[in-house]
Amino acid sequence: MKKRIFGTFLAAVMVFSTIAAGAVMADEELTPIDNYPAKSLQITVPPSAGGGTDVLIRALTPKMEEYLGVPITVVNKSGGGCAIGYAAGAEDPADGSCITAGVAELLGLPYTTSFEYTYHDFVPICNFNSCYGTICVPKNAPYDTIEDFVKYMQENPGTRFANSGIGGPWHILAAEFAEDIGAEVVHVPCDGGGPAATACAGGNVEAVNVSDAEVKTFVDSDLLKMLLTFSPERLAQYPDVPTANEKGIRGADVVVFRGFLGPKDMPQEAVDAVDAATRYALADPGVQEFMAANGFTNNYMNAEDYLKMLDEMDAVIADQCEKLGLGNQDA
Repeated sequence: MKKRIFGTFLAAVMVFSTIAAGAVMADEELTPIDNYPAKSLQITVPPSAGGGTDVLIRALTPKMEEYLGVPITVVNKSGGGCAIGYAAGAEDPADGSCITAGVAELLGLPYTTSFEYTYHDFVPICNFNSCYGTICVPKNAPYDTIEDFVKYMQENPGTRFANSGIGGPWHILAAEFAEDIGAEVVHVPCDGGGPAATACAGGNVEAVNVSDAEVKTFVDSDLLKMLLTFSPERLAQYPDVPTANEKGIRGADVVVFRGFLGPKDMPQEAVDAVDAATRYALADPGVQEFMAANGFTNNYMNAEDYLKMLDEMDAVIADQCEKLGLGNQDA
């Protein structure tokens, strides 16, 4: 049953990937404005500082600030598997002064906890990035290939995997990987991909399966070694690391999105301006260079396509959480 459920999930995220990859970023010759409806903009980032979402948004911010003509502050409000940040974002003033980073963890919260907010309590603005999971282990781990690690897992029930939160995409991906190879694992939830990578680098868990961007610092610092990626093709920055497809392991093309959400009833002029500011930043050569160097893809989607993705993914997560026993009984 779990395999069938995940198959539905995988089919859906593959559609999301196609939508994202095919999206055309229009109006790249945007001109900065001087009439943004608020005097400043705060971006709440529910995942922890240092994670992929936080790092990428901070790279986009200077060019967004240039376009909007107002100062932008990035504030991390992590905790509770992103619940703290989203609870704060949902209650922010809807005058254009505040937006929130929209990531996949928001969709799972209402089904796995007593969290009272959903993505319907926000206004979709745009998506700007999608990413794929990896499998990394501590540098001193006694295995150097995915085959060796799979054998270890099969012989050692209870291998610990750090993820970015219960019911989140990396949790689901780790569960699928374990099921596919016939191993029992312990899922260790953290407040975002950054803390999950830190837990693994510190030897507190045997593995982490967050995105390459979230483990990059630790891999580059020789604290983690990457054994596998779930990307469609080998990552340019890690050409020697095989993909799940190459090894016959399911889970490739599992996409995790990153975008912007506004408080409900946010003025349309502010929504449009933030969308344009995001496209302005994505079109900047310096931002493009940073994204390429750090493994971030440009998967821009406008508000309509972003909402469609949220609707479809929400339906899949609701179904899988119930059938996998992750559902919140009070939901």
